[in-house]
Amino acid sequence: MPISRRLRPLAFVLAWLSMWSVSMAQTDELDLPLLIPSVITPAGRDSDGDGLPDVWERHGYTVDGVFVDLPAMGANPYHKDLFVWMDYMAQPDGTSLAPSQTVIDNIKAVFANAPVANPDGTTGIAIHPLLKFQVPFAETLGSAADENKVWVDFDALKALHFPAAYAKSFRYMIWANSYDESTSSGLARDIPATDFLVTLGLWEPAGGTDWAKLGTFVHELGHCLGLTHGGSDHDNYKPNYLSVMNYFFQITGLYKNGVWGDLSQNPLLFDYQRIDTPTIDENNLNELAGLGSGVAGYGTKYYATVSGLVGEYSVADASGSIDWNKNNVYETGVVADINDDGVCSQLIAQNNWPHINYNAGGLLGSAATAAARARADAAPRPDALRHELDFATSRKIADTRGADRPAN
Repeated sequence: MPISRRLRPLAFVLAWLSMWSVSMAQTDELDLPLLIPSVITPAGRDSDGDGLPDVWERHGYTVDGVFVDLPAMGANPYHKDLFVWMDYMAQPDGTSLAPSQTVIDNIKAVFANAPVANPDGTTGIAIHPLLKFQVPFAETLGSAADENKVWVDFDALKALHFPAAYAKSFRYMIWANSYDESTSSGLARDIPATDFLVTLGLWEPAGGTDWAKLGTFVHELGHCLGLTHGGSDHDNYKPNYLSVMNYFFQITGLYKNGVWGDLSQNPLLFDYQRIDTPTIDENNLNELAGLGSGVAGYGTKYYATVSGLVGEYSVADASGSIDWNKNNVYETGVVADINDDGVCSQLIAQNNWPHINYNAGGLLGSAATAAARARADAAPRPDALRHELDFATSRKIADTRGADRPAN
């Protein structure tokens, strides 16, 4: 008998074993419509590194009889995908807090512009922000007296429309009115996480402008993706942190090439930091160097104390000299608390995009379990998320962004 004919039964057995291993390895969550492609794509392979197995992105998956059709929603095993289920509230007067199609398109544009490589030879992330259901209105989620109650209220609304099967591949958020009886712009459940809120109902206008919606969505989703207010840490207002994660830029976007993101209506300036910026030593500032030539085109903001008053200042060209202490002399060896956190220290930023956590610390993907999500949901609120940007602070920041103009 020719060798090729003798090997055919063996090849068939190996193929069958491969298919069996795929289905058995994922019997608690996966019911593939087609099994033959799994011979080529082993269970668990994630070619694009987005936390979603290739086999899900090709064929979808089933959990407890619920089929999640990821390919029909745009999944591609060779291009990074992020899926976000968005529910929303409407105020009693009928004002919807949902994002407009413009906001949704702008969210897509921000992530499509990401400097992230894919196996298909392109760059960018395909984000799928799916606007789903209106949930019952609540004036506020949680209470000022109990920081844990916000997630109790959130989970009750989430349970109304979000099928548990989607929890393996989707982040979930609500465009809500407020939380903790405050004007805080939004809240992520943790860093990283799968749940977050955008809460601009008490802002002006109610629900926030399209740019406030865009910046806050990208900011809070950023926490879910593992990003912090300071890049390398949780320290906010760093002049060398050119990211929408920095409160200085959450609502206005970045300043680049002479324009602010919102004023120029450019969604691509509502960006995570995409360059490496030098560490700043507040105990030894070199005002002649600014932030270095690598930030050419970018402006920034910082704090300075003038005549005993702490003010916010802007500079249009962060690559040039910056008068950090506002004494009208450019010098070296300057000591100044330029992020106004009460101490002079090393300010280390971060190039955000290479640090995206796609699987929410293991809460998404084939290995994610309901037990792990329950443990994560029960964790206390991180200190870094106890004071998110509020309306009054956002107005102050927006009002002091003129080139090198003081806050007072």
